[in-house]
Amino acid sequence: MSKPIRESRISGFLSVIAERQTYKNLLYLVVAFPLAVGYYVLLSVGFTLGIALSILVVGLGILAATVIGVRYIAAFERWLANRLLGTKIPTPSDVEDAGDGVITTVKAYLRAPSTWRGLGFILLKFFLGILSFILLVSFLGTALELLLLPLVPEGAFHVQIVGWRVAQSFETTTQRIVAVPIGAVLVFGSLHILNAFAKANARIAVSLLKGEASSDGKA
Repeated sequence: MSKPIRESRISGFLSVIAERQTYKNLLYLVVAFPLAVGYYVLLSVGFTLGIALSILVVGLGILAATVIGVRYIAAFERWLANRLLGTKIPTPSDVEDAGDGVITTVKAYLRAPSTWRGLGFILLKFFLGILSFILLVSFLGTALELLLLPLVPEGAFHVQIVGWRVAQSFETTTQRIVAVPIGAVLVFGSLHILNAFAKANARIAVSLLKGEASSDGKA
């Protein structure tokens, strides 16, 4: 490998920390887990209560509210992906103009493929959120723990991975000093891994939330 190529690769590896998109990706992944849990709770309660009470008017109302909620959650996720992941996902325009009224609106939403694609994305978001949390803790959390060991010997974040507590593996002052460059390299590696995962999230969002621009402004 020639020296210019080697230097270019090293520069590319290190430049990730100076890229603005890196921090947008991190923010997207950080909020992914709490959002995913919130979506799961809302949809679980909505569909469970709605189906259980479907013989009553209130149950149908809950189901209608849940379906409408799916549309608004999908719209928020489109906005979030466009703002943080750099995607350009337009609002779907497959909702038929069925006039005014909750019932006709819900029927139009149920007939729209984008509603079911949005629901699929929201369900998948739960697993993506969990994986985001695991990657953040396992890679970036460990890296920061190692960097701060000389200052916080007991562990700044008390990172523990499958029963292994990172800070306890470096017991002496010398070991903690050696941990710093290891942590520094791992920081850069972690950012590349997290960027790659964020790009995968972006591709999934584009695939499931895409649509042509809407003329009526509906979610």
